[in-house]
Amino acid sequence: MFLKTFKLKSNAPLKGSDAKKLRQRIQTEFSHTNPELFMPSKANVTILKLITHGEMQTCIYCVDKLPMFFENDENKLVPTLYSLWKDPDLLPYFTTHPGVLPKLNNGADLMLPGVVVQGVGMNMYGHYKKGQMVAVNLTSNKSAVGVGFLPRSSDDLYMSGGHGIAVKILHLFGDKLWGIEPQLAQQVPQFKTTNLTDDDFPELGNEKRNEKRNREHTLVVNAEILNNGVEKVNTNQSNMDGYNVYAEQADIENEENCIVDFESNKECHDSGAANSVTPELILRNAFLSALKNHGKSMQLPLLTSTFFRSYVVPECEQSLDMKKTKYKKLSNFLAEMVDEGYIVVREESKGIDKITSIDLDHPDLVKFITDFKKPTSIADDNPLFHSELTELYIITDPVATLFTKLNYKRGEGIPATQLKKVVREYINKVNLVMSKDPQAESKSYVLDECLERICKTNVATLSKVTASIISQMNHSYQMCSVKDVSGNKPMIQMSLATRSGNKKVTLVSNIECHGIILTEFIKLCKQGAAASATIVSLPNQKKEMLQIQGNQVRFIYTLLTETYKLSPKYILGLELAKDGKKHKKK
Repeated sequence: MFLKTFKLKSNAPLKGSDAKKLRQRIQTEFSHTNPELFMPSKANVTILKLITHGEMQTCIYCVDKLPMFFENDENKLVPTLYSLWKDPDLLPYFTTHPGVLPKLNNGADLMLPGVVVQGVGMNMYGHYKKGQMVAVNLTSNKSAVGVGFLPRSSDDLYMSGGHGIAVKILHLFGDKLWGIEPQLAQQVPQFKTTNLTDDDFPELGNEKRNEKRNREHTLVVNAEILNNGVEKVNTNQSNMDGYNVYAEQADIENEENCIVDFESNKECHDSGAANSVTPELILRNAFLSALKNHGKSMQLPLLTSTFFRSYVVPECEQSLDMKKTKYKKLSNFLAEMVDEGYIVVREESKGIDKITSIDLDHPDLVKFITDFKKPTSIADDNPLFHSELTELYIITDPVATLFTKLNYKRGEGIPATQLKKVVREYINKVNLVMSKDPQAESKSYVLDECLERICKTNVATLSKVTASIISQMNHSYQMCSVKDVSGNKPMIQMSLATRSGNKKVTLVSNIECHGIILTEFIKLCKQGAAASATIVSLPNQKKEMLQIQGNQVRFIYTLLTETYKLSPKYILGLELAKDGKKHKKK
């Protein structure tokens, strides 16, 4: 609705009486919110009357120059993104993947295949009527990035078999309405948690409580199985969309008051800690989930550190700190698992242990239920990269002839910082010659037929050619991670140093230049390498560096290339790894 330029008919301040009526209107149409949140009593409220590119007349209500509401074709108020960022519960949400946002910026509606469903059966798309206003957010961020309405009811969406339009988009992040006041335009606020839980994404139906209860049932039953206190477990799918687990001899009717107790823990929870999940329980469940889900595919013998980093940590439903458990060290926990018969560990050399055997037929492992929602990758569970707003110019019909010769397509976006480079590439490709006309500006080119039709002249400088092309392209924005933004970045340098006591440390520099969030990187280093990590400033060095205890060159290299998907060509110092081997560059 606002992706293309609109015509402004009038811009006038709203009278006090009209502003009062608008507050009452907001209260009527959105009864669960407070109008003062969007329109403070002393705020400057204006009304903009305009005609969209689709010849639709509408009114936009701005508060202190920021658009807060606009009217649709039925004269109903529709909140803008700025309103939804102030009150996230103003509308229900449909969630989609980050890769869908650029397609929406190109004018597409949100299709059903791109919707992340939050339930099963008829609850898959909630319980909404046709025409219901909804917001659109991303799996990586709960904040709204779009507003639209449902062209069909939730039941019709379900009966469509996953095909067709899910949400007709009216207003989107990066459109002309969002940037109506460029100096006041805001980026999407980051609204997410470190750990992936069901509460991270808005629900489309009433499945949140059921799924939460389902997980609590699973935790209780797994605890009872490990405690050898359950004689019989029955599964029943009639009352839940997933499955409910009923355990005889366990009073789980009041789930929030259940006490999880392991026989191996030897510690009884008092009544004040009855609602907490202990770190030992999280660790044990993650260990058994790793064996249950990946035991058959593990290549044995396997380093215990690799097993913990690659299999146990991704299975954790919550963040895990080994030092906060009673075991303190991984070796102590694995020794207990060896005593219970789950695995066999052999010491190859001093300090190097490997898992040589796994008992997949262990009775407790066979009965163990894995029902935790695990992230597909660490990158989805952690906000690994900074994001930024990229300015784009969209290829339109008047300039399509030029860009198609450079293998660009109609509707494709070109970053504003690269547009001049693309024009220069075209000039070199067609071998334009410099003008010898003494009256022409210096460094002017004699244009070919294609550029002459665009620029309306036969001689022009590179800057004027670029300006003429830009004037005939559509302006837009795109949210992307810094790792996807081209530019000259310094190499990531890994080096070794010696500290007091002849202890080796690994120093890593220029990590943040590649868009990596340093706090998240340090967290992954502490979990995966089981070593302390900190930020240090060295003498005669302007930039800060990351310091990790021990020779962690190989681990850092693997983390950067596999988790962060950085190209090996940007990383130096791999030859300092313990094995002295260097990966072949692909």
